[in-house]
Amino acid sequence: MLESLVITLREGVEAALVVGIALGYLRKTGRLAAARTLYLGLAAGVLASLVLGAFLHRLNVTELGDAYEGGLMLVASVFVATMVWWMWRTGKHMKAEIEARLHGFAASGKGAAGFGLFLFVFLMVFREGIETVLFLAAVSLQTTSALLEFTGAAVGLFLAVGFGVAFFKGSLRVNLPRFFRITTIVLFAISIQLLVTGVHELSEAGVLPSSPQEMRLVGPVVNNDLLFIVLVIAVCMFLVAAERVDPAKRAQVVDVASMTAPQRRKILAAQRRQRFWKLSATGLALSAIVLISAEMVYAHVSKAADVRVPVATINGELRIPVAQLKDHNLHHYAVSVDGRQAHLIAILDATDTVRAALDACAICGAQGYYKRGETVICRNCGAAIYVPTIGHGGGCNPIPFDPPYRVDGDSLVISEAALEAAAGHFR
Repeated sequence: MLESLVITLREGVEAALVVGIALGYLRKTGRLAAARTLYLGLAAGVLASLVLGAFLHRLNVTELGDAYEGGLMLVASVFVATMVWWMWRTGKHMKAEIEARLHGFAASGKGAAGFGLFLFVFLMVFREGIETVLFLAAVSLQTTSALLEFTGAAVGLFLAVGFGVAFFKGSLRVNLPRFFRITTIVLFAISIQLLVTGVHELSEAGVLPSSPQEMRLVGPVVNNDLLFIVLVIAVCMFLVAAERVDPAKRAQVVDVASMTAPQRRKILAAQRRQRFWKLSATGLALSAIVLISAEMVYAHVSKAADVRVPVATINGELRIPVAQLKDHNLHHYAVSVDGRQAHLIAILDATDTVRAALDACAICGAQGYYKRGETVICRNCGAAIYVPTIGHGGGCNPIPFDPPYRVDGDSLVISEAALEAAAGHFR
């Protein structure tokens, strides 16, 4: 349940936060007329996610291709960077623009600029939405554990949307220079993260050239995306929580005794609303940080728990009893061949089919893999491996045996020739 909650929370929080920042910026700069374009992009992103998700699920597509994900991330990165540039460019002359009531990029939301705002929101929502829809659609509600997974995913999505709304409402009274500085940093960081992750996905798909050296640079960013999201949420929480009313405004609202009853009620109601949204944003941010941090600890424990079981060949073959794999966990083995060691992994997939390969990949080298939840993860770059593809090779998938392994009765059988060829990957 925790893992599914964090998945949808992670997928939703970036999109909700970016939309909240964009909407808050439009409102604070007097350009709320463009909010209609923003809402259209939001609605189109949600609708497109539902339609494409339902279509792919109907075709029994269990995961999106790396090339699709990587390409969409790069495009989204460009649009986030464009948003940052627009905020920086207009922010330098914001006061003059507002005083002169100029109607530029966001004044009408029309034309090429308005279309850019639409695409910016659409891509951010669609990128996260399609994965969330597929995840929820793939969860069967016929068992208690599946129902818990669905509930966790729904709660994560609710927290993500709630945080975006609370951030927008709670940051309305933050002064423009502080809002501008912090949100620009947040958007720039999101753009860099999207860029690096997109490069990783395209490298895994073979669209871009890759090597273990490149993946050692890209890997830490991809592998620590939860830490990145925690830092982004913390920065945005600080922006809202550290908001203070300046002395001039405080002097205007403190003396409520001299005001008429309607004026006093109006001011006190506004103060209560502001406190509510400020506390809501802070509370939701703290909840998200705690939940994501718990998932990080769980992932760290899962990553560190693997132990390689020593095995040996007999009569030119390595035989591993299939009964050892009945728990559906990822099993690690080490075998010595001609004084060299080879590492291998084996697992039963959801259909009880044996999947086995080297504990290494052509891109990241011999860093190996571990299992987190129902997914196998690359230790170096954090790539998620679909279990039924283990043994097929390609991208960050484990390197297959050559010649291939076979299942003989109740044993997984790997030839000594395949192990000798594999030893070269573990120098």
